Amino acid sequence: MRKIEIVDITLRVSGQLSASGLSFKEKLEIAKLLEKLRVDVIETGCIGDAPADKVAIRTIADTIVESVVSVPVGLSEAEIRRAAEALSRAKRPRLNLTVPTSTVQMEYAYQLKPEGLLKAVKESLALCTALCGDVEFTAEDATRSEPAFLAQMVDAALSGGVKTIALCDSAGQLLPGEAAELIRSLEAAIPALSEARLCVQLQDGLGLATANALSCAAAGVAAFKTTFNGLGTCLSMEEFLQAISRRGDALGIMSGVDTTQCQRACKHMEALLGMNRTGRSAFSRVIGTAEPEGDRDKEPITAESDAYTLRRRIEKLGYDLDEEDLKRVAQRVRLLAEKKKVDDRDLEALVAELTRHVTPTYQLVRYTINSGNSILATASIQLEKQGQAMQAVSVGDGPIDASFLALEQMLGHHFELEDFHIQAVTEGREAMGDALVKLRHEGRVYPGRGLSTDIIGASIQAYLHAVNKIVHEERTV
Repeated sequence: MRKIEIVDITLRVSGQLSASGLSFKEKLEIAKLLEKLRVDVIETGCIGDAPADKVAIRTIADTIVESVVSVPVGLSEAEIRRAAEALSRAKRPRLNLTVPTSTVQMEYAYQLKPEGLLKAVKESLALCTALCGDVEFTAEDATRSEPAFLAQMVDAALSGGVKTIALCDSAGQLLPGEAAELIRSLEAAIPALSEARLCVQLQDGLGLATANALSCAAAGVAAFKTTFNGLGTCLSMEEFLQAISRRGDALGIMSGVDTTQCQRACKHMEALLGMNRTGRSAFSRVIGTAEPEGDRDKEPITAESDAYTLRRRIEKLGYDLDEEDLKRVAQRVRLLAEKKKVDDRDLEALVAELTRHVTPTYQLVRYTINSGNSILATASIQLEKQGQAMQAVSVGDGPIDASFLALEQMLGHHFELEDFHIQAVTEGREAMGDALVKLRHEGRVYPGRGLSTDIIGASIQAYLHAVNKIVHEERTV
């Protein structure tokens, strides 16, 4: 019987999903619980700039004796050194260099092309292997990567002294046969891969994560990344262990995890990760079924969310964006996510604003508004038209009226305002306002939309959006 390794990533995934995050004590309790279950590898969360991250990982590393303590790191030298220092007293330390290997993901995360990423990975791996004797290389979004480039990255990692290669199915759309075929094709392309420890991280998008895991085990995969009861739609430790207990003999595999303790561990985990944070139990779904799509799609988009997650959420809203539009939306999402959790209303508003498909003739440069209950509202606005600056100042009955009048001065035309309204598309102090302006021109109505945390700025953008549509149509007629 071949023993397969269980790599638990509950600590890492819970940190990505939870708005409030786990406390220091809770992280340590989870690590102790995992070691008690005889999990082979405990993967912590990423180490950030906050001193508390380093202290938490160092404490876990000092406490855990039998299990490997693995810390995921990116390409940053400072991050790698912080992680290595935090692991300095660990009995069995591991650095896990985790990088995206699909084209969209690598440009989204690092703004690098394949050749640039390959060079950066080689440099980071050299540092990792110099600081830690056990290094893992994880290819995020491996199933959506170009096969030749993925093979090139894996080969470079093995040449750099990496002992463990992990492949991630970020999309969760693989069928069992496809998962096994990916493994076989890589082994055929890279003979040295047979000497390394091969690990997979599977998502349960189709409810097939366990079936995929079994097919990968049959193909010779040695380690599997899991979470408690499929937290974050990952491969569920309980389901996978249950499948091994029932059909492991047929595949000639077994695990060293103490399955008799799993139910008790689930109850403890529910108290740490469940109702007190999400409003529902993290272990409430029926074993053997995928987590409902609706529940997953309610999770907020954060600055750490990957490109695939963003695309999937946008597609769920009914939008099909090309790569350029997705990049524009992704850039704005990252900026907004640094201030607040991004939900579906934010995404819809950003998609509406950034995917207009009309080359703007007039672009807003800056505006200054003076308004109050004892003075006339004044708007000073500067535009740019084909590199030429335009500026106007106007007074009006309120700041928005003054802004529209200043725009009309520069445009040299009065457009009939058919409709105008503003609504908040998000909540809280950083709420975003969505302005709709409808201008009537030669019997037709042209809508424009603007989005900003400043309602006056949103209104000006909406007005210009409608004007640019009018100008664009007149040029193409």
